Amino acid sequence: MVFAIIYYTLVLLFACLTYASVEGKIPVVPRLQHFVVFGLSLISEWPLPVIVLKIILINIASMLGVFRGIIPQLFYIVDLLNMIGLVVIFIDADEARRAIEQAIQSYSDQRELPTFSSETFWQRMVIPHFVPQNVFQYADICYVNHSEATEAKKDGFEQVNYLTLDIYARKDISRSTPKPVFMYIHGGEWIRGDKASPYPLIRHLAEVGWVVVSINYRLASTAFYPAQLIDAKRALRWVKQNIEHFGGDPKFIAVAGDDAGGQIAAVLALTPNKPEYQPGFENVDTSVKACVLINAITDLVDDEQNLWGSDYFSKKIAGRQTKDITFLKEHSPLHLIKDDSVPFLVFHGDRDTSVPFRSSSIFVEEFKKKCKAEIQFISIPGGHHVYNLFSSPRSHYQAIGVEQWLNHIHSEEGNGDYAWVSKENDFSD
Repeated sequence: MVFAIIYYTLVLLFACLTYASVEGKIPVVPRLQHFVVFGLSLISEWPLPVIVLKIILINIASMLGVFRGIIPQLFYIVDLLNMIGLVVIFIDADEARRAIEQAIQSYSDQRELPTFSSETFWQRMVIPHFVPQNVFQYADICYVNHSEATEAKKDGFEQVNYLTLDIYARKDISRSTPKPVFMYIHGGEWIRGDKASPYPLIRHLAEVGWVVVSINYRLASTAFYPAQLIDAKRALRWVKQNIEHFGGDPKFIAVAGDDAGGQIAAVLALTPNKPEYQPGFENVDTSVKACVLINAITDLVDDEQNLWGSDYFSKKIAGRQTKDITFLKEHSPLHLIKDDSVPFLVFHGDRDTSVPFRSSSIFVEEFKKKCKAEIQFISIPGGHHVYNLFSSPRSHYQAIGVEQWLNHIHSEEGNGDYAWVSKENDFSD
């Protein structure tokens, strides 16, 4: 009886998530919204493991005699229909491959992206936390100086643990020939998240020869914004001063982020050398060469362009007494675009229910009007808010797209063609 109730509950839960995943519409559940968004992305990115789980549950239910009677059999039929829907979701992921191939065709190295017949495709699907064997991780490196660490401890001794970064680099990397650097800032609404999140993008770029840095920053639950932006610039300072020791080139650094991390990354890229965000290191160069955004928050002013609202950000994230429009504009990437801004690559899932798809479209349109630099916008078919967190076809197609675009920008900077690893090893098959 207990297992039957568990089975019926899971049938209804997965059926609702599958339907919402396809439709791209979910009810707003304030206290559980984070879990609902995560569940939608899990269904859309890992449909095959969910199908395997369902088959196991069906077999157990059958052995326990759960399907005796008309109502249990109706649940069984719903479960079968749900699995058909999950297969459709899995096949739908191939749309992302075609979208990215089309977007990068003018500057790609003509490498075919993995398909259903590719060994690499299934390797990433079967091993959700896939880590390339040729990549080494240097973990938990503190990026602040003693005085900054002492100041952070005033908000709690554990705050120093957030002021760290991880570095991913190929084991065979040569320090005599510095490689371009990719710095990633995790998302999480400014209040959660961690640099150790298993983003496939991070591991892929390290695998193909980039030196990748993933940073933590103090969360807004204990350190109000713009502490997060200042921490990101401190991390960038450390990278510029030390990355050569890990084989990286401090002269070419691209920054990236998703969700709130995308907002931080974009503001960092759009406000180089701004002294108010560099307390104690005002003379350090904090410019970057490019910026990559994934489902990023680009407008803090317009309440229609983000789930949390300008009032929430002002009071809960920035710790202000009232909504401050001037402050919000100063930290909205949409309002910081200038004619000399760096190139941007923007991804957005077309089923994102947390950060509206249109917000990225508006940012790209405004960028094209105001800036002479290159900007590329790639819509990810079927992508929900945290699709990029899972080791799935969409996230790996995206990773290859980012690699190709960054190689293109690196070449445009006069550094020559950087697809050195890609040409030596075919990672698409």
